[in-house]
Amino acid sequence: MSLVKRKNFPIIREGQFYSKILMLAVPIILQQFLRVSVDTADSIMLGRIDQLQMSAVSQAQQIFFVFYTLCNGFSAGCCVLIAQYWGRQGKEEIRILFATGIRAVAVFGTVISLLVLTFPQIFMRIYSSDPSIIELGTSYLRIAAFMYLPCGMSTMMFACCRGIEQVKISFIANVISYPINILLDYFLIFGKFGFPCMGIQGAALGAVIARLVEFTILVVFVFKREKRIQMKVRDLLKTDKRLSRNFYLIGIPIVVHELIWSTGTTAGSAITGQMNISVVGGYNIANTFYQLVACVMNGILQACSVVIGKAIGSGLKKTEIKKQAYSVLVLGFAGGTILGMIMILFGIPFTKLYRLTDETRTYAIQFIAILALIWPFSGVEMTGIIATLRAGGDGKTGLVTDIFTMWLITIPLASLGAFVFGWPAAVVIGIIKFNIVLEALVGVWRIRSMKWIRNLTSC
Repeated sequence: MSLVKRKNFPIIREGQFYSKILMLAVPIILQQFLRVSVDTADSIMLGRIDQLQMSAVSQAQQIFFVFYTLCNGFSAGCCVLIAQYWGRQGKEEIRILFATGIRAVAVFGTVISLLVLTFPQIFMRIYSSDPSIIELGTSYLRIAAFMYLPCGMSTMMFACCRGIEQVKISFIANVISYPINILLDYFLIFGKFGFPCMGIQGAALGAVIARLVEFTILVVFVFKREKRIQMKVRDLLKTDKRLSRNFYLIGIPIVVHELIWSTGTTAGSAITGQMNISVVGGYNIANTFYQLVACVMNGILQACSVVIGKAIGSGLKKTEIKKQAYSVLVLGFAGGTILGMIMILFGIPFTKLYRLTDETRTYAIQFIAILALIWPFSGVEMTGIIATLRAGGDGKTGLVTDIFTMWLITIPLASLGAFVFGWPAAVVIGIIKFNIVLEALVGVWRIRSMKWIRNLTSC
């Protein structure tokens, strides 16, 4: 029986493969942890003032979450192509792809910044019906809108560096910028050490300054210090029709997928935002804890994507790529199970970091338990649909899957449960998150078909 199982689901048993993933993943995990720690610190600090400010910044950050996720979509598509060209050492092609990605994100970031700056109240009304939350969130967005452009461009530069296995710069930039962010937030939220007491607006200003510091560090590294592809400022003007076509051919399905996924994910906040403030606070706390724990799996999936993309670009046999794909699925399931256990063990202590009503704390603990139970499937979904399929140039499977599982099944059902049938909040959140289970199963099925592998360097 074991021989049959090994033949049907072969995995790599040599430690070198997993060591390589770990070496790439650790700096990314630290980067992700530093990024999420800022949101966590903001949530805790504002929660010390009152639940209203904590809820307002959490709802306002949903707009940035969608923007950041779409930038990640552009960046992921570019990283897939760069990783494959890195496998065959196509440095000139990498420089052109880098320039194409930067230009695309710069235009996108500028447009979104202007929209958020001009219509902050309209965006806030999507995620809350409470006038106080809308007013506070609007004041946050009027300042935070200025960080969208530098953050988007930094995201692209991080991804391009990741594609050529330059991951240390991510950690270096973040280990400088995010502590600055947390310190400035503390000074500006509470008015410490002579700084003005700005509350929620202080959190926004601290974020803008920190993102500008991060962007500056990356620009200096990419154009002055990086030696593998030796990118120059003049390279930003380079174009190539074939590479540009491939960039958008691969990138657009991923961006649309990220749009469908991110708006679907924030639908949980939109739905809870129309319920009472205790549900809003509880869901935001649970989601903050989930994002903190997810740093580990985000690092692993990005490392897996680079490894598999490089293997495909270098012309590795399909049988070996199949073993790599199956191995990262197992890694995702095991990692997700461990992360779920961590959420169960530390969920209640985490809620004690906040000053909450008993009702809000109860909701937070319920939602944390639901997210913890989903984690094994989330691990498989992240290493399957996101890491493996995208590395092979298949961005359409995730897109189609999200359209069906989120927008045609779980979100309509959750909306009916919340606003028509009056189901408990925990049941509504459980329905919203059930799409992850469905996506994980689709990802495994698609990987086993072996129809997702495309060497994009030969297109």
